[in-house]
Amino acid sequence: MSSGMNSRFIPSEEIDERQVVQWRFGAVDHMGGLQSLPGLPNIQGAPDAQAAPGGAGMARTPASSSGFHSLSLPGRSDAPRLDADSMVLDVDADAPGTAASTPAVDEERLHELLEQARAEGHAEGLEQGRQEARQQWQQHMDDYVSGTGRETAQRVDALLSGLDAGFKQLQADAAQELLNLACDIARQVVRQELRSQPQALLPVVREALDMLASDGRAATVRLNPADFAVLDEALRAEHGAQSKVQWISDAGVAQGDVRVESGGAQVDAGMDKRWRRAVAALGLVSTWYDGERDAG
Repeated sequence: MSSGMNSRFIPSEEIDERQVVQWRFGAVDHMGGLQSLPGLPNIQGAPDAQAAPGGAGMARTPASSSGFHSLSLPGRSDAPRLDADSMVLDVDADAPGTAASTPAVDEERLHELLEQARAEGHAEGLEQGRQEARQQWQQHMDDYVSGTGRETAQRVDALLSGLDAGFKQLQADAAQELLNLACDIARQVVRQELRSQPQALLPVVREALDMLASDGRAATVRLNPADFAVLDEALRAEHGAQSKVQWISDAGVAQGDVRVESGGAQVDAGMDKRWRRAVAALGLVSTWYDGERDAG
């Protein structure tokens, strides 16, 4: 190589594999010449080339008129034969223009994998849909409870409270009506008892006399004429002829009533007062004559 030319080694990283050209050593002809190798001048083998010192090899010939020297190559029989396959450059399989070998695909296995993936995707989608449905349902319930549900609950509670109050009032009214009915029945029973058995007034007369004339003082007892006719003999026999009690039949006294007077004091043991006292303990306001006025 001449001194005017510089040379350097080119790292493999700077070589573009797409621009690498494969040398074809079969291009050497039988005469030892080279056929249009890229990057080299047109060199032809000269038949009169002299052997280079040291054995068979290239021999430099005198320069031709074109300025180039002719090179004489050893004959095919003398040159060692190079295997072209051993000179093939190893190109990366990933480089453009190279075809990578593809293993055979098992279609049945591929089908199974696809079916498995499809089933798993379906199951995951179904579970996700269920979860989303549950979440939406829970959200709707929460919204209903916090909104419309609360208003509805308040209205229902108010309605139930009103019904409860109405029911209690109905119970109270029914109880009052039942008590009034019982009072009316009791009054009628007592009246009937007094008519059929006037002697039932005897305990009333005794109680009234004990209140005013217990010490033997003079007293006056007024009775309804019907009651007096029935009780006169029994009362005189009980108190005797020496008694200071005077028995008077008074039409102004209602049947069943008893009035006792002694020393300017008076005890009205009438049925109306006694009845009022009895029913007042039950929380009722009723007179002894209520039934009679209604009947009249």
